[in-house]
Amino acid sequence: MWTMSVFDRPSTFETWDKEYYPPLARWYYDRAIPRMVASLGPELGATVLDAGCGPGVHSIRVAQMGYQVHSVDLSESVIEEARRRADRAGVSDRIVFEQADLTHLEFPDASFECVFSWGVVIHIPDVAAALSELARVTKPGGRLALQLVNKNAWDFRVLGLARTVLRRPHPKTEAGPLGHGAWYEFQGERLWVWALDVPAVVRHLEGQGLRLTKRAAGEFTELQRRMSSIPRQALLLLNNCWFALRLPAGPACTNVLTFEKGLGGAEGEARVDVER
Repeated sequence: MWTMSVFDRPSTFETWDKEYYPPLARWYYDRAIPRMVASLGPELGATVLDAGCGPGVHSIRVAQMGYQVHSVDLSESVIEEARRRADRAGVSDRIVFEQADLTHLEFPDASFECVFSWGVVIHIPDVAAALSELARVTKPGGRLALQLVNKNAWDFRVLGLARTVLRRPHPKTEAGPLGHGAWYEFQGERLWVWALDVPAVVRHLEGQGLRLTKRAAGEFTELQRRMSSIPRQALLLLNNCWFALRLPAGPACTNVLTFEKGLGGAEGEARVDVER
């Protein structure tokens, strides 16, 4: 099991609440999560796996939409926080929380019709193992949605240029088959972050029997987290506009990918809805 004590600290998620969920960002998540769930196509009342639920913010949104949610996370302490939030939101009867390692899930093969993992696999050093496990527990004919950081996003070009102009050191990254990653200091601990190569991720999951059916932009930029006041608000508005207008996924910092698992045997080519 991979362990990272940064995820056991309540302060980690308190910081992320401030960074990720100001009012303009909540507008985005209140629309992005339902759009992602719609791409999974669950029947009303069906069970959806939230793989890497953190403090449960997206599990709660999915439960409020009328679905049952099975939510797992590596950290037992953050699961306790998620339970408290679900109880306050009045949806604790619709969510089952469980401690689990995404690289070694204990569910049997083909356990879930609908699976999603939002912004989680990017923090797992053995990302290939996590993706393979998510594919394994998805039922044939079922769907898997991933929100991840796009290696080819314009954000990285802007940051690279800025560091060159300002003569700042470029971060040391490690290349892997699915992208490049680096350790960052966060809350006095080390936090791993992948920038993933979308075509490589698609090829990896094709090897697990899944086909890409939709690629869409998530947030256009994450640079607002380095800013404050009016510049930050302007970039949050840009994110909302990019998402609302369904502008291309290729330049966007985060992408949402939806895959469908084959039934086995001869299959036709899946139609891919790509917002390039």
